[in-house]
Amino acid sequence: MPEYEKTKHLFRDDDSDSAPERSAPGCDHMEIVGIWVIKEAITFDENANRVWRSKEDVLADDSLDEDFKEAFLTKFAFGDDGFMRTIMPIPADITQEEIDQALAEGELELYGDGFMSVEKHPWKIEDGKLMVDTGIKGEIFGEKISPWAEAPIKDGIMEYVTYRLVKERF
Repeated sequence: MPEYEKTKHLFRDDDSDSAPERSAPGCDHMEIVGIWVIKEAITFDENANRVWRSKEDVLADDSLDEDFKEAFLTKFAFGDDGFMRTIMPIPADITQEEIDQALAEGELELYGDGFMSVEKHPWKIEDGKLMVDTGIKGEIFGEKISPWAEAPIKDGIMEYVTYRLVKERF
C-alpha cells in the first residue's frame, strides 16, 4: 500500500461522521483539517523592518538565500488526530535505503508522494480560536510562557508564526 494511502485519513477534507469537529466561529467556520501551504512570509527590508512578501516575490529575489527559498516548499498538514505536521519534500540526495532505515527506526513519517514530516505539534480549538503548540518553552521576566500560540484565520488565510498560509486545493 502506498504511504499516502496509509496516512490520507489524517488529511480528510470531507464531512464524514468519523472526523471530529475542528471548525469554530473564531476560525470563520473553516475546516482546519487539510494541508496548508505558504502564501507569504515575513522578511526584513534594508532598515530591518518586518515586511510580508509573497512566495512568488521571494522565489524571484536573487539576493535571498537558497535555504530561505526552500522553506517555501514546506507544507503544514493539520490532521484530524489533533496534530499539525510540518512536511517537506524528501531531499533528492537521500537514498531509498536511508529512508527505509529511518522508517524502520521510527525516525521518519512519509506523507504523500515524496514528502516527510519534520515536526509534529498538537493543535486545538479553544474559545473559538485555532491554537497550535509551538513547542517553545521558557520564561519571560520570570514568568512561564505558554507554548500555545493562536493561529488566526481570516478570509481563508491562516497566520502561523512567520507565515501566512492558504489551504491547498486538490
